[in-house]
Order: sequence, then C-alpha cells, then structure tokens
Amino acid sequence: MRSTARISRAALLLAVVPFIGLDLTVAWWDRIRPTVAGLPFNLAWVIGWTALTPLCLWGAHRLDRRRVADPGGEGP
Repeated sequence: MRSTARISRAALLLAVVPFIGLDLTVAWWDRIRPTVAGLPFNLAWVIGWTALTPLCLWGAHRLDRRRVADPGGEGP
C-alpha cells in the first residue's frame, strides 16, 4: 500500500455519493407513504442505497486504479 498516494477527485466524489444519498437527504425521503413494492418509501430508499453503495465504491476503485496505472495521468 502506498502511504503517500492521493485519491483522484472523481474517485473521491463517487465514493461520497452514497453518504450524501443516505445521510444528507433524509428530509426529502422521510415518508411512510407512498410505498415502493409494498415497502414504505424510506425503507425502499435505504435498501436502494445499500445496493448502490458497492457499485459506487467499485467505480471509485476503478477510477483510482486507472489513474495510477496511467503514467501520463494526474500525478500525486
């Protein structure tokens, strides 16, 4: 592991998306009705973000690995 490595801005933003979706949007989705697939909307929202979080983190990892592998890319 590289101790002085810096993560790219795009990877960092992609990794922050689930935090924003789950924690900073509560006032928008904190509702019992409507329902989604028989679940209250707030539960469906949390389940959806729980499923999307690994995809966002995988994308951030891919972006960062591509930046590190590209010698002409953004340097540390």
